[in-house]
Amino acid sequence: MRPELPSPHDPHLRQLRRMFLAVVTGSFLFLIPWIAYLSASLPTHRVVSQWKFAWVGFDVALIFAIGITAFCAWRRLQIFIPWAIITATLLCCDAWFDIVLDWNSDDLTGAVLTAVFAELPLAALLLYVARKMIRLTVLIAWHRAGRTGTVPPLSRLTLVVLAADENSRRQKPGGGTPRDDDDDDRDRDDDRGRDREGDLDRHPDGRRR
Repeated sequence: MRPELPSPHDPHLRQLRRMFLAVVTGSFLFLIPWIAYLSASLPTHRVVSQWKFAWVGFDVALIFAIGITAFCAWRRLQIFIPWAIITATLLCCDAWFDIVLDWNSDDLTGAVLTAVFAELPLAALLLYVARKMIRLTVLIAWHRAGRTGTVPPLSRLTLVVLAADENSRRQKPGGGTPRDDDDDDRDRDDDRGRDREGDLDRHPDGRRR
């Protein structure tokens, strides 16, 4: 029995979408003045006591993310996609902070070389593979939804188009509710039962009793 896909017009889903859009848009609008405030108020020099803990903790999180990403890739798990994106983001952050924080130090050359030849190429590879996997997943869902046209680019593919097509395909030809495999099996059993009754109701010469 196939799980029923939620309708894009479901009131609960529409409410969740409105809440999500409000939170994301509000965060974007809040960060604009916040960045302006930080650029004007933060000092150019500051001494901290947890410098080692901050960087070691960040590197531990980065190693953990790379390990999970590698594990998901070896197991061919679909969750590889978000973990690859997370790991690529952490690698870009690592390159950014290494270069910016070592700008006026002797470690700048090492930070730049590490970013150019290790962190950024690995991040680009992870993002490229994640995009290819998303594209492959969309392609499979596109064909399973019964669509025969060309798959649009990811930048123009809406979130609900595949679910809407799948729901439409599972509708009865004359309308009605979606059918599942159990309904088809029951219909075939009823047809076979009617055929057997018709055979028993006939004389050997082919005439009906």
